[in-house]
Amino acid sequence: MSTVSSQDSAVSEAVFAQRIDRGDKIESQDWMPEGYRRTLLRQISQHAHSEYVGMLPEGFWLTRAPSLHRKCVLLAKVQDEAGHAQYLYSALESLGVDRDEAYQELLAGRAKYLNIFNYPALT
Repeated sequence: MSTVSSQDSAVSEAVFAQRIDRGDKIESQDWMPEGYRRTLLRQISQHAHSEYVGMLPEGFWLTRAPSLHRKCVLLAKVQDEAGHAQYLYSALESLGVDRDEAYQELLAGRAKYLNIFNYPALT
């Protein structure tokens, strides 16, 4: 029995690889190898978390901006980063990962994000 399923899996992976080689779009509901799915989820969550965490340095400066114009510019940047994060979290949801689960992974330190945001923005 396992021989048949491993043969089916090998055929499915070969067909999937051909789609990738042709440059076909892979949609969230399409079959994909488990390793591909895991990597995709990791990359999307890391990108989403980086967008989310990327809001924090700009948000820190909102009350410190020297003019209303600069506050508006910073606020637009924060909103832009938040929007990017929300699109990426929606992509995770389309792949079966609950948004709250993704947040909890970030807050618990089990998910990664771009660590440049860990450095202080002093000016």
